[in-house]
Amino acid sequence: MMSLCSYFPIYLDNKDAQADVGDVDVPGVRHLQRSWLPQPLLDLDMLFTKQFIENGREVVKTDGVLINTFDALEPVALAALRDGTVVRGFPPVFAVGPYSSLASEKKAADADQSSALAWLDQQPARSVVYVAFGNRCTVSNDQLREIAAGLEASGCRFLWILKTTVVDRDEAAAGGVRDVLGDGFMERVKGRGMVTKEWVDQEAVLGHPAVGLFLSHSGWNSVTEAAAAGVPLLAWPRGGDHRVAATVVASSGVGVWMEQWSWDGEEWLVSGEEIGGKVKEMMADDAVRERAAKVGEEAAKAVAEGGTSHTSMLEFVAKLKAA
Repeated sequence: MMSLCSYFPIYLDNKDAQADVGDVDVPGVRHLQRSWLPQPLLDLDMLFTKQFIENGREVVKTDGVLINTFDALEPVALAALRDGTVVRGFPPVFAVGPYSSLASEKKAADADQSSALAWLDQQPARSVVYVAFGNRCTVSNDQLREIAAGLEASGCRFLWILKTTVVDRDEAAAGGVRDVLGDGFMERVKGRGMVTKEWVDQEAVLGHPAVGLFLSHSGWNSVTEAAAAGVPLLAWPRGGDHRVAATVVASSGVGVWMEQWSWDGEEWLVSGEEIGGKVKEMMADDAVRERAAKVGEEAAKAVAEGGTSHTSMLEFVAKLKAA
């Protein structure tokens, strides 16, 4: 996303002023289709877009940029930023990810109290599909019911963090799980599925040995957390920068991007049959699992002493001290 942010002002400067925003070829990185761009960028009069453009112009004037990624996850984009292919004279790039919480003792205590983690403890290794679409994404009730049908049809065990509102405090008023999915669904999947509206520690869930697949909106934190855990990600972008992030999911080996599945604002639904079929397929795909595990190994190497992210952080700290 940093490569797009820094190059987008140049793209606008070079395009016909009367033409709409179209596909964007980020030099040395990739061709981004218009439909993959964050939707606000298609409207140059929006406040968000104006700020995004200003950020892109200003970032090249900084003394350095910290990014929550690591070299093995985005080797092409990082190389293109560092060698000035994206923007000539781009400042030093410090890839210091994947980030993780340092509050390990608190996380351990929270884990002991989590009903979701307790449920995972009872499941076989790599048998559970973890379903979550982030803290600021919602899915229509009709689409939620198709997801439910897909999970039921897949025959797989699943842990589903259900969210029906953008603002957390509105969630209680939206009704409980049974209000959204119906009593019949909960009875039919009893014993192999858990659906909750409670907050969970996603890093702990992804790191649990029972989890074998992550069905996600492909927000960047979810992408890097899946990468760090070595868990295959089934990317279903919902809006914003999710499709840009999904290109990394596909190119890195973290998982698979369902490019043709619906996007925020589109009226059509992805059928339960298609969802269930893809979930079942990925859970049985050893090659996908092996690629994701390899990315997880690279993530661990990156943050270990002497790894690329560890070294980048030391270089960043040294630069601060020398300033």
